[in-house]
Amino acid sequence: MSAAALLTRLCLATLALTLLAGGLVLARRALRERLGAEAAYALWLLVPLGVGLCCWPVHRELVPAAAAAAPVLQVGLLQPLPAAPSTGLDAAAVLACIWLLGVAGSVLWLCLQQRAFTRALGALQPLGEDTWISTRSDAGPLLAGLLRPRIVLPADYATRYSPQEQAAVLAHERMHRRRGDLWWNLLCAAVRSAFWFHPLASIAQRSYLADQELACDSAVLGSGAHAPHTYANALLKTQLGMTLPLGCAMQALSPLRERILNLGRRAAPRRLRMLTALVLSGVAVAGGQIAWAASAEKVAAAGLHAHTPAARYDVNMTIGIRGEQSAPRLLVKQGEPFAVAGEHGGTPWRVEFTLERTQDRMVRLTGRILDDGKTIAAPVLVGPPGEAVRVNVGDDVQVALTVREHAG
Repeated sequence: MSAAALLTRLCLATLALTLLAGGLVLARRALRERLGAEAAYALWLLVPLGVGLCCWPVHRELVPAAAAAAPVLQVGLLQPLPAAPSTGLDAAAVLACIWLLGVAGSVLWLCLQQRAFTRALGALQPLGEDTWISTRSDAGPLLAGLLRPRIVLPADYATRYSPQEQAAVLAHERMHRRRGDLWWNLLCAAVRSAFWFHPLASIAQRSYLADQELACDSAVLGSGAHAPHTYANALLKTQLGMTLPLGCAMQALSPLRERILNLGRRAAPRRLRMLTALVLSGVAVAGGQIAWAASAEKVAAAGLHAHTPAARYDVNMTIGIRGEQSAPRLLVKQGEPFAVAGEHGGTPWRVEFTLERTQDRMVRLTGRILDDGKTIAAPVLVGPPGEAVRVNVGDDVQVALTVREHAG
């Protein structure tokens, strides 16, 4: 993909991010009140979906090929010198490089932050099958580790929480793990890194993570196994003094007051969650069809021979026009027309041919000879490669062609 095409896709994806993420940031509270926290959280999937559809790969669609125009070699006329190649920097390439460097820097910074956070946790002591105790009291409860998710609990976990609150804390982190929120957070971080230059990307990431915690709270309480006041007490006792780059922390970016108020709301009905899933699926299918149609590249059917490139031939011509001769040499492709043109005494002339190979490995040259714009001959010449074939039009025009397979 060229730098200009890459920037075009990036502009489209930026527009999609602005509209979708901006709309969700503005409407998230109203959506949560009407649809429930879980459905509002699921709608954030529209952002990577919309961005991904803007990056749909180009595909080719065959269209009937128009008649190919013959490349013309002018003989007997002065030709202008080709323009010197520009040595200036391509603005599109520079911008693309800046964007890629920003993406690489964002990813590197995220990795360094995650590494520093993991080291700051200190030595973890196993507590259960999936739970670990940190040496710090401000670390956890949280879920970290993509391939081996671990529930990390603070050092004073046993004394800070009552048995009922401990059960609520573990249920919260296990809900994150069951819903695959670590992987969704990785996708969110990837989008954030790709749009490092967009101020809305950071705002949207914080809003998304806040909605994720609200949805997790709603799902845990929806099971009916934990009392809202017990869950609220666990939230009040939870603190996270460390920045968690990639993971799920019980006390995350969502304001504590907003989370406690959300505990009194009922979980979204199953029918509403199913409807949300259907809407997302419909948007994905419709968006995919639109992106597929928009990314089509119209290609002439006769021009698609990348897998079987057309054979090339060296053609040596001898052209005599009213006593004057020229001997042009051309490199041509099988099936593509070529032509030589010039003028004699102010009268233009033109010789054009199309080269083909026959089944018996002979060379067939089908052409026209024009004098002052009028066709004076339409010869079809057949002969073996390496031997000259000729056509004479009276005593004024003589054309000879020798065709050899190109060695390169």
